[in-house]
Amino acid sequence: MIVFSEEFAANGISETLFTLMNNVQIRPDCNVLVAKTNAEYFLKNSKPVLEKLSARYYDIAPTSSEYTGLTESVTLSEFFSDYTDTFTSCYAILGGINTSDTHNKNTDLPSYEKDTSNTANETLIQGKMNIENMGLAVFSKDRFVGELTGMETICHHIVSGKLNTCIVNIPSPSNENQTISVRLQLVKHPKHKVNLVNGSLYIDSNISLEARILSMDENSNYLSKEEVSRLEKAINSYMTSKVYDYLYKVSKEYNSDIDGFGSYVVRNFSTYEEWKNFNWLQNFKNSFFNITVNTTVKSSYIIIES
Repeated sequence: MIVFSEEFAANGISETLFTLMNNVQIRPDCNVLVAKTNAEYFLKNSKPVLEKLSARYYDIAPTSSEYTGLTESVTLSEFFSDYTDTFTSCYAILGGINTSDTHNKNTDLPSYEKDTSNTANETLIQGKMNIENMGLAVFSKDRFVGELTGMETICHHIVSGKLNTCIVNIPSPSNENQTISVRLQLVKHPKHKVNLVNGSLYIDSNISLEARILSMDENSNYLSKEEVSRLEKAINSYMTSKVYDYLYKVSKEYNSDIDGFGSYVVRNFSTYEEWKNFNWLQNFKNSFFNITVNTTVKSSYIIIES
């Protein structure tokens, strides 16, 4: 694992990146991580708990992204490829050290958002001092420009078509004081359509999700088609709002196309020189989005009344 501190990465890492790629002793499949602490402190204090071999520990730590969606395993070769491309931006794992001093004390958030609205070093998880991967570090060219929370990282996986599975808590459509935990996964890769109008990009995204209910009490009434339909609409509304927030954050605030929308835009240019002069990675901030989310609730625990 290659670890940069946020302070170092914010000043630009292109020279370091090319040096690393040309070092035959560094494997291209090692992970790239941006730490919210000093890099030396991160490495010295991220001690294995369940794995005695440090190399194996760092190898398995990022793989939680496959079932949580709260981070992503980003290799050096992938990071370098995204950096050198003209139609996408690079990003890295966001990491920190979990201690009692770093836990988020913010109690203003709704209960259903507390688990996914944080980044590394902010979660409420209690335990021994250990590595904590949560969210992503976003780059604009070779400079670190901002962080993504757990929920924003899930939205990134959905939009980019990389989501395997994740668990999301949403407000109950029948009781505002209750939340419902659902496991989400993509039915198929999202369909993106990009129109270039007077230098501005209009991006339509059609997202299809499948949801399975994980939490239900004896008073819950999800046994009828009507209630299932209400739940599907609630998930659609909630996830549409989150995806909008995510896309406008990475485009307007970060001007970083980590989802690779540029690959759809490049088709509008007949030569490479025209595309290069358009400078997509500087124009992504001029994008506007139209998001459609369609969710189908499926579960063996739901009995549909006849």
